[in-house]
Amino acid sequence: MQKKPLVLTAERLGEKKGYKKGYKKGIKKGMEKGIKKGMEKGMEKGMEKGMEKSKIEIAKKLKDLGIEKEKIIYAIGLSEEKVDSL
Repeated sequence: MQKKPLVLTAERLGEKKGYKKGYKKGIKKGMEKGIKKGMEKGMEKGMEKGMEKSKIEIAKKLKDLGIEKEKIIYAIGLSEEKVDSL
């Protein structure tokens, strides 16, 4: 069985180039979108951790000042278990 040579017409060649260009553009756009979303999520988690750390530091200071546990829980918003563990 004899193989027929592949002949690329100008139209087919243009389609192929367009596909490659579109594919690269899509990958680039997807990567940018993914990176942006990841950065936003990371920043959000970092902010949450920082706020929690700040609450704990303030609660420790209030506890050292002799402020009642119930008042610390109310003012800072930490759980009773968390305040007890300080």
